[in-house]
Amino acid sequence: MPTKVASALIIFIFGLSMGAATLAKAEESSVPARSNIAELFGLPLNDLSVSRLEKQLNSMGMHSYPSYKDGVVSYSLGPEGILGVTSATIYSNGSGYVRQALLSGVVESSEKRKALGELLARKYGKPSEGFLNNGIGRSKWLFQDGTMIELHNTTYDVSLMYVDENPKVATRSGQIDVEALSRKNQ
Repeated sequence: MPTKVASALIIFIFGLSMGAATLAKAEESSVPARSNIAELFGLPLNDLSVSRLEKQLNSMGMHSYPSYKDGVVSYSLGPEGILGVTSATIYSNGSGYVRQALLSGVVESSEKRKALGELLARKYGKPSEGFLNNGIGRSKWLFQDGTMIELHNTTYDVSLMYVDENPKVATRSGQIDVEALSRKNQ
C-alpha cells in the first residue's frame, strides 16, 4: 500500500510540474511583444514624412486646420478624441519630416488617463525615465533610433509628445538630373 501511495504522489507531483510548465508557456506566449520603435498613429516615427502622416490621418477621417506657420499642422481628433486626447499638432523640419508631434487634451476622466498610460506601458514596456502608477504619471520612453515618447497625465491637462531627435534632412547631390529636366521641358 505505501508503494502505491508513493507512486501516486510522484505521478501527482510530476503532473503538477508539467501543468505549471504548460501554464508558464501559455502565459509567456499570451504576453504581447514590446515594441522597440516609437509609432505615431501606427507609423514608425523615425524619419516619418509629413505627407505620409497626412495620408494616414486622412484615411482615419481626420483633416488638418488651415495653418499660417511653415512646418506646423494641427488636427482635431474629434470631440471625444482618443482616450480624451482631442488635438494633435505636428511640427516638421524644412525637408518635410516630423520632428515633434504634440497630442493634448483636457481629460477629466481618471479612467481615460489611466487607460492611456497603461496602453503605452503595454506597448512599450516600463518607461526609461519617470514613473507610472496604475497608468498615471510623467514618463519617457527612449528608443535606439533617436526617438522618444513623453507622457504627462497627472492632471486634467494631458500631453503626449513624440520627438524625432534627428529627423531626415533632404540633401542636394550636386548632380543635374538631365532626365527630369527633359521631361519638364516637354
